[in-house]
Amino acid sequence: MNTKTLVSDYLLSLGIKPSSKGYRYLSELITEELSGTNILPLKYVGYRIVSGKYHASCDCVDKNIQNCISKAWLDGDIDTLYKEFGNTIDCDKGKPTAKQFIMHACEMIRCKSGF
Repeated sequence: MNTKTLVSDYLLSLGIKPSSKGYRYLSELITEELSGTNILPLKYVGYRIVSGKYHASCDCVDKNIQNCISKAWLDGDIDTLYKEFGNTIDCDKGKPTAKQFIMHACEMIRCKSGF
């Protein structure tokens, strides 16, 4: 199975909708990280990679990713999300930060697929 499919399947399993711009940006960042590209720090490296590919500002990329994660926590299966991300949830926000989400997603995809 190719990397894009693994990432897509994982995001869909969390209830993240492909119709949102944040989905595309998250998918791209996770795929880049899994392929060995250093995306950290997100605001200076990762978001620039995505903003260049999709012709969007870094702020727009950040905002759409945050909205996508927030929407998953509002509309998704909360039990699945807490089981998957329980130890990475920001206590003040009640959900993981973009960095926590992306890095944890990469780790889980690597573990599940033997990547």
